[in-house]
Amino acid sequence: MNSTSHWGVCMSCKWWQIEPSAHLESATHGLCIDATLQPYMLRVSGRSGCTRFAQGEPARAEGSGACPPTAEPVR
Repeated sequence: MNSTSHWGVCMSCKWWQIEPSAHLESATHGLCIDATLQPYMLRVSGRSGCTRFAQGEPARAEGSGACPPTAEPVR
């Protein structure tokens, strides 16, 4: 199995963290809270994606959509 078989979009990933009142849309920006990527404070949109994808509901925290993000990971 190659790494692209686990690829998915941030909008349906449990490692995507967005503002509490944000809508799940491809243009919404938030913070990637995957443990491996946390040191980079990676700000991504709902249409972004990668091989760290894990199906689930995005987390929510104030400051997740800021540029740069100011929120702490909540998972």
